[in-house]
Amino acid sequence: MKNFRFKGSGKAVFQKIEQVLENTVIHRRPFVMYQGKWPFVVLGPDTEGNAVIRAGYAEQSLIKKAPVYIATVGGGYIADSEGVPIEELAGGDVPEEMAGLKVFHMSPMRPLTVTARKGGPPLHEAIPEALEHYGDDATAVIETPDEAHWIISVLKYLDESDRFSGDPMMEYFHSQLARNTGANSNGHDARFKH
Repeated sequence: MKNFRFKGSGKAVFQKIEQVLENTVIHRRPFVMYQGKWPFVVLGPDTEGNAVIRAGYAEQSLIKKAPVYIATVGGGYIADSEGVPIEELAGGDVPEEMAGLKVFHMSPMRPLTVTARKGGPPLHEAIPEALEHYGDDATAVIETPDEAHWIISVLKYLDESDRFSGDPMMEYFHSQLARNTGANSNGHDARFKH
């Protein structure tokens, strides 16, 4: 997901995305993948300061057992490009202001599945509990600054994981993407490089 970007309307949404990306803390980064799955636990405070805990996984899409490397390529240089709606990636669990936001340049395609969502203690207590409970070293433990924007923190984690993948096909794909940069005249366009 190197160079992934979003397209949508409203400067406030992009300011929030930048804030979430900047303040996401990845407490555990397992660089182990089992059968194309990246398990994660993401914790973030609700409006009262208590943790909302989501456990789930990202799973690489397959077509006839071949990994899907190009999920969506789009931008002003490709006519009628749509991108992937963020609510489809998150299973609909996004705040209203993010609905309709499009995600581009995701490779490989990894839709997210949340298997459990629950409230917990204050965040400062929930993080050590999560690290202990998910002590298998195969599950990422991610702290998001705002539980409603959890998907942005998970996308950041996946992007960082990709930087260490060493996959030659992915490296070639991303080198080609670097040629196609710039803003789209049909709304706001933000490219995030970490």
